Amino acid sequence: MSRSFAIFLLVVCLGITSLRAQQTPTQQNPPQTPATQSTPPSPSSYSRDNTAELIKELDEETSANNKEGPAGIVPYIPGFNASMISTSQHDSTSGWSNLLTPNVAWRFNRHFSMNAEAPIYTYLNVSVVTGQTKLAGVVIGNTYALQTKDFLFGDTTIATDFEVHPRFMDYNFTATLGTPTGNFPYGLGAGQYTYNINNHFERTFYSFISPAIELGIGDSSSLIGSSIRKSFVAVGEQAHFQAGLNFALPWHDTMFSTDAYEDMPLSSQTVTTITNKGKKGAVKLVKSTTQESIGEDNGFANTLDIPLSPHVTLSGFYNRSLRNHEDTAGFSLTYLLRGNETHFAK
Repeated sequence: MSRSFAIFLLVVCLGITSLRAQQTPTQQNPPQTPATQSTPPSPSSYSRDNTAELIKELDEETSANNKEGPAGIVPYIPGFNASMISTSQHDSTSGWSNLLTPNVAWRFNRHFSMNAEAPIYTYLNVSVVTGQTKLAGVVIGNTYALQTKDFLFGDTTIATDFEVHPRFMDYNFTATLGTPTGNFPYGLGAGQYTYNINNHFERTFYSFISPAIELGIGDSSSLIGSSIRKSFVAVGEQAHFQAGLNFALPWHDTMFSTDAYEDMPLSSQTVTTITNKGKKGAVKLVKSTTQESIGEDNGFANTLDIPLSPHVTLSGFYNRSLRNHEDTAGFSLTYLLRGNETHFAK
């Protein structure tokens, strides 16, 4: 954690230094003009920091980077916001589940914000022991089956975000801390404090298409993409990479994103899973494994966010894990206490 904190401080210092350099005006004597002439500055002479376009980017980029959900969860102007996300999804290994995710967020200024969330699984199919296989009185294996459980908790997460928006690129740095509040025996938590550090780079072209790249490091798979629940939690040092495209569609700022991702273990992994099939069918016990390769995952993720009103957004998503041959699809409704008026300002 000390290494991660040092990296965070370095990035913050570099970002603030570059920002101050961009905002420091050049000391020059203004040209003398007659008092009778008052020519208003052209729109291009205004700072990009004062435009509605940047306000919208603060809204959209922060939420997209943190992966909690659609734009507006982290407010785009200083102050507080709260939200509730109700998600129904189908996993090809464990069936249907429903997840409620309350989130609170605070933006300090254009560059710094924080948010925290505590997922609650209102119902979920989990793997339980239904029998044992014994040899000479010694248990050599267990028999598992899926059972529906209600109101199980996941790990609470706290995220800090630093962002800058110069003309040539949008950059977000996010540090996330996971706390062991989840039901670890059911594969819904890491069972320990975990962390993740993520760097998000994005550039917008033609006002509607934005290529994006992410790279980071952490020790829990559940902190990489929290908006889609996976059927396992892998704990151990791992690097993660993501590249994709974001599209601003011309209907009330509807957003579509498609990404390819790779989660690469850097050390031995401890895996807990909610399904008796296990991760890739290899982990039969709802316990752990020390194989390094078992924590690897890669595939494609697609998300569509449709704002229905300033306070409500409908989202659909589909995730395909190539490594684990697993499909996850579903939809969610997000309610914002502090409405996102930028979507309906046109």
